[in-house]
Amino acid sequence: MKVSETHLEEMLRLQAGSGQNYFKDKRVLILNANAIGVLRKDLIYTLGIEKAKGFLIRFGFNNGYQDVESIMSDFSQEEKNDRYQLAILYHKFVGMANVTPLINHRNKDGHTWLCEGTWHDSYEAEHHIKHFGSATEPVCWSLVGYASGIMSAFFGERVIIKEVSCVAMGDQCCRYVGKKLSDWGEEIRPELKYYHGTNLGQGMDWPNTSIQEQNEALKQSVAIHEQLTRMVIDGEEISTITNTVGRIIGGTVIVEDKSFQPVAYYSPTLTEENYQTAQACFSTKDVIGDWRLRHLATMLLEEKRPVRLPAELTKKKVSQFIYPIITKQEVMGYISIFKTSNQLTEHEQMMMEFVVAVFALKMMQDRTVAKTENRLIGDYVVELIEGTFNSEASIIERARCIGYNLKRPHRVFVINLDNVSSPGRSGRGVSKLPDLKERLCEIIYKTFIKHHRCGTVTTNGNNIIVISALESNSTPSDTIDLARNMQKMIAKQLPSVTVSIGIGRICHTPRDFSQSYQEAKWALKVIRALKQKNMVISFDCLGTFALFFKGSNQQDLLAFMQNQLGELMKYDAKYNSEFVETLHYFFNYNGNIKDAAKAAAVTPGGFKYRIRKICEIGGFDLKEPNKRFDLELALKIWCLVKDKKDRVYSP
Repeated sequence: MKVSETHLEEMLRLQAGSGQNYFKDKRVLILNANAIGVLRKDLIYTLGIEKAKGFLIRFGFNNGYQDVESIMSDFSQEEKNDRYQLAILYHKFVGMANVTPLINHRNKDGHTWLCEGTWHDSYEAEHHIKHFGSATEPVCWSLVGYASGIMSAFFGERVIIKEVSCVAMGDQCCRYVGKKLSDWGEEIRPELKYYHGTNLGQGMDWPNTSIQEQNEALKQSVAIHEQLTRMVIDGEEISTITNTVGRIIGGTVIVEDKSFQPVAYYSPTLTEENYQTAQACFSTKDVIGDWRLRHLATMLLEEKRPVRLPAELTKKKVSQFIYPIITKQEVMGYISIFKTSNQLTEHEQMMMEFVVAVFALKMMQDRTVAKTENRLIGDYVVELIEGTFNSEASIIERARCIGYNLKRPHRVFVINLDNVSSPGRSGRGVSKLPDLKERLCEIIYKTFIKHHRCGTVTTNGNNIIVISALESNSTPSDTIDLARNMQKMIAKQLPSVTVSIGIGRICHTPRDFSQSYQEAKWALKVIRALKQKNMVISFDCLGTFALFFKGSNQQDLLAFMQNQLGELMKYDAKYNSEFVETLHYFFNYNGNIKDAAKAAAVTPGGFKYRIRKICEIGGFDLKEPNKRFDLELALKIWCLVKDKKDRVYSP
């Protein structure tokens, strides 16, 4: 028989009626891969990693050797030169993995042989990740044994297959190298112990010893879990819990939120001063930003599995182990631990499962508390800015009950998204407007903390309302700076999002908040009228605009604008021209034709023509000071109303 003509499925005889299945003349079993995965897990828990590895390698070796032995007589000596291809067929046939050969080399005398290839969809890597998470060394032990057994049977001498990379370690595929035992040299010596069984006399007490070790490790892990859970129940801060975890592990720990922003850290050697630098060097964002690690990013973000950043890959002195913190299939954040060793011990892996569960519990608790506080804050802020509270004393007392001092001077900020459609196409985790507003509130609150300012943040409709307390020596520029710092923080964490901020005047009593809120909204209206984005305007700085907005009869202002610009607006509407806009450029650039023409994207000669035509249509002379003043005021009103749906003038 030739290998090219071999169809292994034709040698399989399924006899469900008799309860016996055969491959050639050897009885075979059909087993569920999930059940094998559970058996494998139990072996590891019962025997420990090392002994379970040896058990599975030997099991695989004997399985492969027996499978090939049953068909050896079907192939002539010459055809055995294709034995490697037949071994690949066997590997695929039994369903362990999909094999892709890369190298198959023999020298002319046949004494030296080398093979290399990859395993895709390894059942063993799949189930190791399912039960234990990411690994720090190759775990396809039964595949290694099976391949070694097949090739040893074909060659008639010991062949050792060694796995050198593994999906369970975060690699893109499992890769193996195979040689005859005589060709390996000293490199293979550490693996040989797994191919030698333990006799009954030697093996009587080691399972019991391993079980005792496992029980002791489990007791320690449970005790740690109880300690950390008690800290959550007692309301300890997440930074305190992180410090405890770091001391237990004996290494650096960094906790980040789902946007990879630092939440807490612990290090035996790291100080507060150099923490920011260290966090930037070891952020989970490294996984996202480095194209070489895209397979790890997929595991971490999409498959929500732990990953390892080995020191040799990141060129750092330590390996980073990153665990997603998950509740109800939602990633709440990430916890990283750093070790000089390239792997975690079995006890450390077990302990990290408990640690991650505790941080998930703490983050859920913090979220629930924050939502409750935000609801309480939101209720009282809405009453404050709408002026619907019963008395000043009652609203001050309500603020005190939630830990806020309303007796200090304040300013009201109103923050509005410049474009509510673009954030949905931005980065991860900010796809819905409510989620985005919640994220913006978090960033603004962090800005308060970073700049040592006091205030509250809540949402009201499409706006975010900020009440900022003023320091005793505060200046108007300090308030503007705080607003710009909010914009900078938002731009850093949500690059595709921009906001504009309107600021009302100082509130000295609770009754002032309603007026300050209206002023902040008017400041935002100016920004929209001027078609600006990412802008900050304080009502104090509006000058003449402020008089317009505080005027009790805005119809008079609109009539004034109509009187000054009405003929130009009619002409623009009829001929689709832009003479009002041209006049606006003229005044914005103080009558400088060259600069105004450049801004209007026309030639200076063309701009001069437009100005002459404007004077002709409007029936005025721009050299008259009083007329210039009236036109400038009318244009300011026009800027505010030109984008309304109900136009001031409708032809």
